Amino acid sequence: MDIKSLVKLAKSLSDPTRLRLVQQIAQGNTMGCTELYACVPISQPSMSQHLKSLSDSGLIESHKEGRNMYLRINPEKLRELEDFLQLLKPVPAAQ
Repeated sequence: MDIKSLVKLAKSLSDPTRLRLVQQIAQGNTMGCTELYACVPISQPSMSQHLKSLSDSGLIESHKEGRNMYLRINPEKLRELEDFLQLLKPVPAAQ
């Protein structure tokens, strides 16, 4: 994961509301926006802004079916984030 992509992802996760949204989306394979409103009661414009930030960072993917928008965690981006975080673990000292 390049630094620019990592910074964008970290910024999108730094907001408590977006973090709650990601937690809710991660509960299932896909989640509709109407389900998210029940779990994270914010205005529609705020919801759109937060979801756009998460989508722009690549952490969530969306698809539209009729008038409904469905969201899911992007497994590739999540794996990239996990790989980066693993690099931060201290290496045990050789004895």
